[in-house]
Amino acid sequence: MPALGGLLLLSALLSTERVYTAVPERRWLKDNIVGISYVCPYRGSISMVVSQYNNKTEERVWDFACKSTFQSHVSCSWTDYVNRFDEGINFSCPSEALICGVENLRGTIQKDRKYSNLLSPSVGPSTGRASWWRFYCCEAGHVCLRGCAWSPYINQRNEYFSWEVPADHYLAGIVRHHGNQSGERRWQFRYCAMFSTNIFAP
Repeated sequence: MPALGGLLLLSALLSTERVYTAVPERRWLKDNIVGISYVCPYRGSISMVVSQYNNKTEERVWDFACKSTFQSHVSCSWTDYVNRFDEGINFSCPSEALICGVENLRGTIQKDRKYSNLLSPSVGPSTGRASWWRFYCCEAGHVCLRGCAWSPYINQRNEYFSWEVPADHYLAGIVRHHGNQSGERRWQFRYCAMFSTNIFAP
């Protein structure tokens, strides 16, 4: 998988000084065709996902909001990129972890032999748009996830969507259905309730 993800991390987005936003901040107005990297403030998880299709770049642009989630110290890490070129996504954070950050790396992989193996057989060596995804998963001690469910598919092809995690639930997984023939990309989300396992908790 590409080793370019680290170059996209924006230090301002990693700051623990950031406040929670009840609504997304319309970051796509500053659309970067290379991709986006977003991390919630410390102890927060993603609470809203908004996406709009960009006709100019023929890619989706994204925005997110977060909500306060954990009450104690959290352990966090980035996953590897979870998909290859021209593949769907079926991802859930491991164990009792939640999705607290997202990185989407986009680019044209033409003329790049390093990534030529990522091309599908139907795409020649001189073309291909790639979109890689990885996630920032966080978990805290003495909590468990219960009552998990999947949303229905929330969009049609090239359609704007805005989806909010249901109240008292938290984002734990993401699916992107990938239609090779139609070019359709449809999204759904896994969300869970979170309970304390600490017998001394109030």
